[in-house]
Amino acid sequence: MIAGITDRAMRWFENYNCLPGIVNKTAGFVVKHINSGNNRRVIRKIQLRRLRSTVQYVAVHSPFYREMFKRLGVRPGDIRTVENLQELPFTTDDDIRNWRKFLCVPQDRLAAIFATSGTTGEPKRVYFSYREMQMFTNLYALTARMGHAGRVVGFIALPTRHGLWIGSAIAHRAVERAGGLPIPAGADNTVETIQWMKRFEPNIIFSSPSYMTALTRKAEQEGYRLEIDKVLTGGELLTEEHKKYFHEYWKAQVYDSYGSTEIGGALTIALPGCCAFHFNDLHLLTEIIDPVTGKPAEEGELVFTTLRREAMPLLRYRSGDRARWVECGCGLPFVAAKVLGRTDKMMVVGDMNLYGRVILEAISKISGATGRIAIKLLKSGMTDKMVLRVEGDVGAQDVRLALLEAYSEMETNIANGNLILEIETGADLGSQIKAIKILDDRNIYFQQ
Repeated sequence: MIAGITDRAMRWFENYNCLPGIVNKTAGFVVKHINSGNNRRVIRKIQLRRLRSTVQYVAVHSPFYREMFKRLGVRPGDIRTVENLQELPFTTDDDIRNWRKFLCVPQDRLAAIFATSGTTGEPKRVYFSYREMQMFTNLYALTARMGHAGRVVGFIALPTRHGLWIGSAIAHRAVERAGGLPIPAGADNTVETIQWMKRFEPNIIFSSPSYMTALTRKAEQEGYRLEIDKVLTGGELLTEEHKKYFHEYWKAQVYDSYGSTEIGGALTIALPGCCAFHFNDLHLLTEIIDPVTGKPAEEGELVFTTLRREAMPLLRYRSGDRARWVECGCGLPFVAAKVLGRTDKMMVVGDMNLYGRVILEAISKISGATGRIAIKLLKSGMTDKMVLRVEGDVGAQDVRLALLEAYSEMETNIANGNLILEIETGADLGSQIKAIKILDDRNIYFQQ
């Protein structure tokens, strides 16, 4: 009964185009609820209610899942528990590239489209309905308002790169919904960014760890200092060193997030005292699987089932990210996991998604290159460092130009201090079996 009442109240909040006052009051209620202790079983019951509703919904409205249930001979009503769900096959990147088969609403009901960045070929499209955008805006506005009842000037120093990236778009909407003033400054020239900060004196900053580091260093050089209430980061690795640096310089509480376009953005949070990410169990059912066997595991690949989605719900979507279940003592009543990196060849480096195969293809076109490279990722202080070793009779400048042609944003990241690039040509990679070898020697998330 309690789960049903709570679920209905949450659905009302999620669906309603909330005024800032309602968001503020709800944020206060959520903080009190967390501080007073929570009944984890109630959240689990709500999650299972939403899972059953989602399965029934996609079986009727999603061509992809309707065909899947028919092919497997499974009745949607049989999927009532997590164990039942785990009998279904996974949804993959390749599946959702055929986005039309996942649409559950007519195209005239689509209100937003976001696309993944950093991949080759046709990017993955993810569509959202108007109701979903209201829901996500309300949820992210709650995050901006948690423990923050006063004035909000939200400085959005996030890389846009193209207009279909979910991060900056959601941040902008969230600040507006929280009753604040969004300042979409972007993440280009740090000198210009600091000028915008001087003009508007924000008290909340949305950024990536790499760009926030570059911005803080530039502020130190210029002798500019402003007390910030919150720094909310996402998109890449955040170390304890980053958190300490931002807190000591800006006097800010540092919040971190993890997410992806496919699941609806950053449906996770790490509070300042957290040792891991907490996954929003009211909107995600999260699994960790052995990437080889597909069986549940303590450490492995993150798999997500979206709950309460309308336009493109996903069942058992393989994220490609590695994680490990942990216990966090912060009081948040949601499951927690440390995110450990990627299971594929994608590297999140200096505020960019880089693919080893893209780098290899670009360098292989240079006359004299043998087609073998080695990439080593390090930390130089708080800055990502990429050491690229190239086999063959090639020039370092030719390699650099090939990289910039493949990833034009790399030049800006190097100039801003987000990335240190070292190129070694004529390397002897005789003992290397594969064409590309990637070694990531950086700290992992929330290293103790």
